Amino acid sequence: MAKFTLDDADDDPPVATARDKRKRDDGPADAEDEPPRARGSAVAGREPAAPGAEAEAAGRRGPAEEMANGEVEGGLSVQIDPDVLDCSICFESLRPPLYQCQNGHVACFSCWSKLSNKCHICSRDAKFARNIALEKIVESIKSSCSYAKWGCCKFINYAQRDAHEEACLFAPSVCPISNCGYRGFTGRWSGHFLTSHSSDVMRFIYGQPFEVNIEVSVPFLVFLGEDDHLFLLQNNNLTPFGHAFSVVCLRSGNLNWMFSYQIEATSRKKPENRLQLKASVTNTRQWTGIYPSEAFLLVPFDFCHSSNIVLNISIERYAVV
Repeated sequence: MAKFTLDDADDDPPVATARDKRKRDDGPADAEDEPPRARGSAVAGREPAAPGAEAEAAGRRGPAEEMANGEVEGGLSVQIDPDVLDCSICFESLRPPLYQCQNGHVACFSCWSKLSNKCHICSRDAKFARNIALEKIVESIKSSCSYAKWGCCKFINYAQRDAHEEACLFAPSVCPISNCGYRGFTGRWSGHFLTSHSSDVMRFIYGQPFEVNIEVSVPFLVFLGEDDHLFLLQNNNLTPFGHAFSVVCLRSGNLNWMFSYQIEATSRKKPENRLQLKASVTNTRQWTGIYPSEAFLLVPFDFCHSSNIVLNISIERYAVV
């Protein structure tokens, strides 16, 4: 049995498109605040072993790190350049069926179907045939996620690595402030907002109500919890009805905590009239302008009669059992 280690240990965490990742371009300019990228590993024909007692003693390392640092008993340990597992035309991960010309130049099925029987390297007519041996190699390789050192312990088929990393819970989140572009992790937001957006964030304590005054034209406000979790109070203008308010948590990593929130709006003309919502906080990695549709507080335009809306908000935190 052979253990393959993908030789990309010194790259930044992938934050671009799948094609950019496969080209191994340099990371974004703001990547200096991110942790170094985990060493990816790929194992041929073997599922990852469960972490043992040594992993517990080393700070609960996941199986991805155990496989990356250990040897396969009775097998052969080798390194492989991950670029050789990518199509030389589209730079996407090779996926069976795979075809090659008579000189051994390989293309993925999607690109092969567009070549019109002319090799992209030989630049002449070619007779393409299936490369069954390479298909078996590609299918046997299982790769650790690039975010293994931040908690992702999944081993996935190398051909599915791009799709997994784009949706991986442990990938960095994107700063919601317009034109910022910073990508970070829970535990690093305090430093980023302190240095870059100190006037754009409001700190709060879980379980203690606080008051916010939001302009009706502002799409969201940023709240920072005492444990560095980042929340957005979203303001969705639902013309002609009113403003829909909801709270989401911008987070990545282990979901060891869950959150709920309560929003209350009071009429300025008749303080006895109040609107209230209590709901669970929705989790997201990036604010894309899409608002939750299941739970929100709808404040009619006529309720406040002002360009500002005053809300009382409380956010609760509880551990996942």
